[in-house]
Amino acid sequence: MNKHPALVALVILSAPAAAQVAPANGPQLAIAHRGASYYAPEHTFFAYDLAMAMDVDMLECDLILSKDEVPVCIHDTTVDRTSESSGAVDSFTLAELRQMDFGSWFNADAAKADYHDPAYAGAKIVPFEEQLDCYLRHNPRMRFHVETKDSAGGRAEQVMVDILTRKGLLATGDLDNGNVQSSTVMLQSFDPGSLERMRQLTPTIPTAFLTSAPTNEEQAQWQANGDGPDYIDAFAPNSAALLADPTAVQRFHANGHDVHTWTVDDPNQIDLLLDMGVDGIFSNQADVIRARVDAHGTGTTKEDRGNPTDFARGCPGVAGRVTSNQGPGDVWEPTGTRGVKLKKAAALVAPAQNYASGSGVVMGALDWGVLAGLLCAALFGAMNRRGH
Repeated sequence: MNKHPALVALVILSAPAAAQVAPANGPQLAIAHRGASYYAPEHTFFAYDLAMAMDVDMLECDLILSKDEVPVCIHDTTVDRTSESSGAVDSFTLAELRQMDFGSWFNADAAKADYHDPAYAGAKIVPFEEQLDCYLRHNPRMRFHVETKDSAGGRAEQVMVDILTRKGLLATGDLDNGNVQSSTVMLQSFDPGSLERMRQLTPTIPTAFLTSAPTNEEQAQWQANGDGPDYIDAFAPNSAALLADPTAVQRFHANGHDVHTWTVDDPNQIDLLLDMGVDGIFSNQADVIRARVDAHGTGTTKEDRGNPTDFARGCPGVAGRVTSNQGPGDVWEPTGTRGVKLKKAAALVAPAQNYASGSGVVMGALDWGVLAGLLCAALFGAMNRRGH
């Protein structure tokens, strides 16, 4: 006798059923999976810059705490795959992680030969706070999908809430009315416990439950019913699960839940999922997902996205600024609609080599006005010396 009938009910036969056209809860979002990670080293300023240039709605950060509890954006729990070093992320301080090369591995991948770039060598790790400040400075309407990869015994959620509170980013949306898209930051996790801890810490950050397939009877029932615990606002099954169960989106929508799905690069699959009414799609190919959503005419407008057509690459002044989970960093405030505005700017730092471009050494919290004054003084001194 089968002890898990709900699990059996979700087993997929060889071919998915035809997608049923249904509306999304709102504009369908193009989400950059680890940045534009098909074309540039994942979770670096190179990948995030490219994703913004490709006009996405949201940037992702896979969040792991360093040894000194600074949240950094990195997918794996070790640095082995994406750097020249080896070891668990949480065994290194932020200062130690900053010494590692998170770009050269991409140039060594023969499958990405068309996208190799010598500039990627030496790319630096990105602290979560620098990701926030960099891209909100470029576009105060940018949104961030943050995944807790390793909860660190609950510390990851607490540190994240502490940072968002300090930065004025804890309550930027209209979650009371179920509008998860209105928030600047959204938390996602494969671990329901992480989402529950976040909800206990704050009721204002929307949550999304990631799943590839139900791992137990309870989770199978969530998908079968299109509903789950109160601490889950959105559900994020992978694309295979949704293509195999095309009415799942409608079931989740009927219970007030947004549906995000991952990770889809194939245009035909993207089209099917958009027709099914998913509310957001993660893709490594930011340009492809943008083009398909735009072709459907069901996404955000360019004005609503707010991405600039020209911006300083590599986040000069912000890259390399964070020294601890206390910052330094900017403070923001809600605008009353979607998005935020800068309330208090932290001092900028001199550009450092290979955060994304340029060269130099981080010199600490040096205000750009001071730096400009020093450069002008040096320039006039040189001109005077040439005049003698």
